[in-house]
Amino acid sequence: MKPALVYGADEFFGLSFCEHLLEEGVNIDVKLEQTSDEKKLMYLEERLMWLGRNRNFRLIEKELEAPYEQVFIQCTGSVPEEALAAGNENKPVILFVYQDQFEEDLRASMEEKGVELIVLPELFGPWDIKAEDKQNRDGALFVNDAAAQAAACAVQKDFSALQFVKKTSYEKADEIIEEWSRQMSTFFDKK
Repeated sequence: MKPALVYGADEFFGLSFCEHLLEEGVNIDVKLEQTSDEKKLMYLEERLMWLGRNRNFRLIEKELEAPYEQVFIQCTGSVPEEALAAGNENKPVILFVYQDQFEEDLRASMEEKGVELIVLPELFGPWDIKAEDKQNRDGALFVNDAAAQAAACAVQKDFSALQFVKKTSYEKADEIIEEWSRQMSTFFDKK
């Protein structure tokens, strides 16, 4: 089976989505989002250390190696033409956009190119650099819930019924975040 491409994966939703695709047994090639933010880079390196241990995960640092079974693009600004080109012949191409970056013009332009746009709900989670801000969580969905639901749709190759639903309580999410912090504290204390 051809791998799926996750293009522009960030340290938060993008790599959580990758984790859930791997749990579903999907082979994935990942092209990372470029960032100069030191804290994001630190989170990214830590997550890649864990993901890189999975034989179904491959980090692409140079040219994309199309064809891909599916193409998932995480948009954090402009939509990369390289990623769209990798998906022109390979349907479906799915574009994930954070709610605060969504514009209606983007939807129209992506529909013209045959790209399905998924607007992510407000998210929070252990890899979010704003995870400590518990006051601004009202209505936000735990990132693992959103990533798992999107990955399940990816396996089915059908996003038409995707509705992000809260499955993890804030209390349980706090436990997961606390456990992550405990496990990673020595790594991050060194930085």
